[in-house]
This record gives sequence, C-alpha cells and structure tokens, in this order.
Amino acid sequence: MAHSLDETDRQIIALLQRNGRQSNVEVARSLGLAEGTVRKRLDRLLGDGIIRIMALTDPATVGLPASVIIGIQAEVSQMGEVARRLAAIPEVRCVNIVTGTFDVMIEAVLPSGDHLLSFLIDKVSVIPGVRRTETSHVLKTVKQSCDWELPEQSAHRAATAPDSPATPDGPPIPGAIVVST
Repeated sequence: MAHSLDETDRQIIALLQRNGRQSNVEVARSLGLAEGTVRKRLDRLLGDGIIRIMALTDPATVGLPASVIIGIQAEVSQMGEVARRLAAIPEVRCVNIVTGTFDVMIEAVLPSGDHLLSFLIDKVSVIPGVRRTETSHVLKTVKQSCDWELPEQSAHRAATAPDSPATPDGPPIPGAIVVST
C-alpha cells in the first residue's frame, strides 16, 4: 500500500537522510515547525514503516574492503530456501530474489579478493539448490541504497502518470482520446 507524503513529511525525511542523529528539536528548528509536530509526524513515519532509523557500518573501515556482487542460478523449487540460507551468511549484506538470468543476487563483503574462492566454495556452493554463480568485483561504489533520496513529488508523479493526449487547442485532458488526421 502506497502512503501519501506531504511536503513536510518529505522535508523531515530529507533532513534525517542527511543526518539521522538530529533531534526532533533540530529538525523542527530547520523547518520552522513545532517540535510536537515533528515528533508526531516522525512517530507516524516510523510506525507506518515508511522510514527506519539505523546505523550503517562502512565495511572497508572494519576490515572488509572487497565487495562482490554474485548472481546465483537456483533450482526454482528451492529459490526461497537458497535466499534464506544466503541471508544467514555474515558476509552477505544484501539478498534479492530477481527475474532474468539469475534467480538470486547477493552483495557480499570480504577481507580481500583472496577470500572470494573459499567464500564461493565453502559458503555458497554448499547450499542445496545452488546451480551456478557469476561473480563481479565492485571496483567503486558511486551510490549506495542508503544514499537514495526520495524523489520530488512532482518528478514522481510525472514518471508514474500515464501519458495524456493533448487537445488541438491546449494542454492534455486526462482520459481524453485525441484522433488526428
């Protein structure tokens, strides 16, 4: 279910995405709102599952500088179990069940590229249902999922709104059918 967000919700989210440690008072001051307004909106955003506030670890700073993306072909009947078991491996940061050439895509972080072979042999290939893997080393991360910002409302609407035909005399009319000869 999609939740509607007004401009104030979006501003609160944007501020917290830049610094999730800001207090409600600081957010309220930045937006010219009462602290109670920010607190109530934040409680709703958290309660509805629209946002989560969490700490993120930079793997490289804790000795895991090698990042790999691994596409995995799995037996269809075991895809869910393969994904669940991959998610339980400590080095695995992200698990997605996908369509296309692969059934599951994971991101894993390792102490070095030298650890990749043992990771694939000892942790991934031993999972029942794994048929094939294809690995890509991440050379440089330009944008992470935690860096994603909520698109502007108008941009989101424009991207998701169906094309409306224009009338000969002016702007598009929603739901109109225009026939030109």
